[in-house]
Amino acid sequence: MVESGIIRVRHSLPLEADLLAIVVPQFAMPPAQRCRLLKRGLNDTYLVETETAPYILRLYRHTWRTKTEIDFELQLLRFLGDRLLPVAAPIETKQEELTTTILAPEGTRYAAVFPYAPGEAVEEQLTQTQSHQLGALTAQIHEVSNEFQSCFHRPELNREYLLDWAWTWISALFETVQQDSREIQAEIARIKVELDDLNLPIASPIYGICVGDVHAGNTHFVENAPTLFDFDQCGYGWRAFDIAKFLHVCLTRNIAEPVRRAFLQGYQTVRELTALELAAIPVFIRTAHIWVLGINASVAGEVVPYGHYTPAWFNDRLARLHQLHLLSSEDVI
Repeated sequence: MVESGIIRVRHSLPLEADLLAIVVPQFAMPPAQRCRLLKRGLNDTYLVETETAPYILRLYRHTWRTKTEIDFELQLLRFLGDRLLPVAAPIETKQEELTTTILAPEGTRYAAVFPYAPGEAVEEQLTQTQSHQLGALTAQIHEVSNEFQSCFHRPELNREYLLDWAWTWISALFETVQQDSREIQAEIARIKVELDDLNLPIASPIYGICVGDVHAGNTHFVENAPTLFDFDQCGYGWRAFDIAKFLHVCLTRNIAEPVRRAFLQGYQTVRELTALELAAIPVFIRTAHIWVLGINASVAGEVVPYGHYTPAWFNDRLARLHQLHLLSSEDVI
């Protein structure tokens, strides 16, 4: 409700000077000299520079994640970092907390700080060797995290979240911009039938902690050595989906087949996939496409303006979905 003529805010962008003066000093890190916005997305990401090293400040968007969901993510990263896996684990506050609170115009937001992952993102220039190493690291995370336990809650990357949650947002967006969503609804129904037929176990090692968004943009490399960051989409799920999510990004970005296969080969040097998991990967690639579309739809009018969703945008997503539907196991494994 609007009171006294004050206009409410959907998504504010804090001043870097105030973050530098008020928020950053709460964390156990060297004195910061500069702070600048790197990226606006599901969350806001800032580069914080000190005399000795750079850091990343993340401001979680209001309503995107609950405090307990954020705590799960950060606790997982700390768990993996404590076991010497190359991930960007969070820096504690001086009160030994993993986040601090910001009272933004739109409501409460949470801030976390991470070391800047060494190296740089290679994006579409990912090599076979780098992909192999990233696949092996993903498998190591899966193996080590079998021992992870948390008192915090996180949505599981199950059929309901990946497909039904996504459909709620997709159908709303398509209706708002007057686009026909029946093809996507039909594809979701087909995927559900295929997943039912596969009947994948919901037990370790097939089901467990997933990163949720492994790709070359969320990894920095020093030569061929990867460091993973951004676990914002992590949760319990089928490990084959984690692999499929990587392959979906590769297919979207036209990354060559030998590079895609190297990821799977690297993964299996650590953990061999079952025949059932391999058969599920093409289905999960289509699932990933639906989920990503749902995430895009969920931020319409807040992170992404409605003008972005043009007929060409919808046609491209539908065309890619048709292409993915034609994939066989031999095409991706």
